[in-house]
Amino acid sequence: MKITLSICILIISVCFANANDDRWRKKYINLGFINTTMSQDGVSDLKSNYGASFTTGKTFYLHKPIGGFLRFGIDATWCDLNYANYKIKHITYWGTDNYQYYQGEISMHVGPSVTIRPVGELIVHGYFRYAPSFSVLYADEIFYGNYATFFVGGASISYGMIGLGIESRFGDCKYKELIGGNEGDNSPISKIKYNGWKAYLTFRF
Repeated sequence: MKITLSICILIISVCFANANDDRWRKKYINLGFINTTMSQDGVSDLKSNYGASFTTGKTFYLHKPIGGFLRFGIDATWCDLNYANYKIKHITYWGTDNYQYYQGEISMHVGPSVTIRPVGELIVHGYFRYAPSFSVLYADEIFYGNYATFFVGGASISYGMIGLGIESRFGDCKYKELIGGNEGDNSPISKIKYNGWKAYLTFRF
């Protein structure tokens, strides 16, 4: 009973804190450029040729502004879509072969954040989030996919509705064959690690 009451009080407090001040711009949509590195044991690292992302979510503030300019909260990202392209050049005695890998994720994020509004409509937002994902990889005419564990951390600065941000992304996935390859063989391949960054344009409202 005490636990239930405490949870109810927390929910009411969060809703009350979020209902009072729209100037803190709780919702966000981010359009980003991705640069990431794919690593696998026994294989040379691959760096992405290009990549893009789309992210949308909301910050739930836990209290009223401290000193009028500082708030702690929980970021909930409802949808994060990421895509990266990798080009591979294989040089042999007989010539050069070019290959491409395509990799993407869809994920949700949750994690703590801190927001500072030092003056007027200027907002500085920092965060660290856990990002459970489903990752897919298309390589050598085979589709791979599986659950992937990612973490993201970053910061943005905005004035009014528009701002810029940068984010670090890292995680890993042990892929299984989904389509193509040997029929009926869905044994996992060696774990692939990802480490990179994302620069993005943010819209807060």
